[in-house]
Amino acid sequence: MIIISGANEKIRLVTGSGGANIEWHASWVENNAGTLTPKDSGTSSAVTSATNTDVIAAIGASKQGAVKELSAKNTHASASDTVKFQAYDGTNTANYPGVTLLAGESLICDELGNWTHYDSNGGAYPAVGNIAVQSDLEAGTSNTLVVTPGRMQYHPGTNKFWGLFSISGTTTAGYNVDAPTDNGTGDITVNITTDMSSSSWCGSVAVEMTATTYAVANARTPHIRFGGQAAGTLRCDCIDGTTITQLVKDPTVWHISGLGDQA
Repeated sequence: MIIISGANEKIRLVTGSGGANIEWHASWVENNAGTLTPKDSGTSSAVTSATNTDVIAAIGASKQGAVKELSAKNTHASASDTVKFQAYDGTNTANYPGVTLLAGESLICDELGNWTHYDSNGGAYPAVGNIAVQSDLEAGTSNTLVVTPGRMQYHPGTNKFWGLFSISGTTTAGYNVDAPTDNGTGDITVNITTDMSSSSWCGSVAVEMTATTYAVANARTPHIRFGGQAAGTLRCDCIDGTTITQLVKDPTVWHISGLGDQA
């Protein structure tokens, strides 16, 4: 429960960059020397700018207030904005949980002081707990932190890059790779977008044969080229099955990936 007391203490809504339409509502019970009076206030017009808006004004030195509900809803069709409520006594500020409200979303505090973020369909966002940072993922030991999609690549057991490359030097599909360098027949350099932290990491290369028949002309064997591994690149070559001295040949496509510590 949120209690208001003191001559100057009030609750206000803080909106961020503006551009959205933030409608709000507040309800509370005012205690004046034992007399309880329900009170409420609400939006006369949507808040559309970065500002502080008093939603429960200071109720006076001899009174107390028990907040029953605080709500903010973004009624804009597409724009989003950051919102939070805070208690303010003219000098000190206590910030309550804040969120980014997408179009149609709401932030509501109930009479027990529980804050809930609702999506545009009225469904509550789940509580996700503490978010893992890059070093947590690299350690790979915590069983309590939550991993977000934007950081999962830092785990040591996750590929830092992968790619399906044509022999003409284009990327058919891939992650964290730029266009490869075609060094000539059977010779390719993969260019990593976000580099590894050093040249010590595990590269992997495979290729597709040029036909299903197991003949010398169709066989293809790939290698990581000697001295071809760096923090931001991996050079690979491919040979056929010619006896004695194999011939450098193009595969149909290259399959190349890497594991290790990302910068």
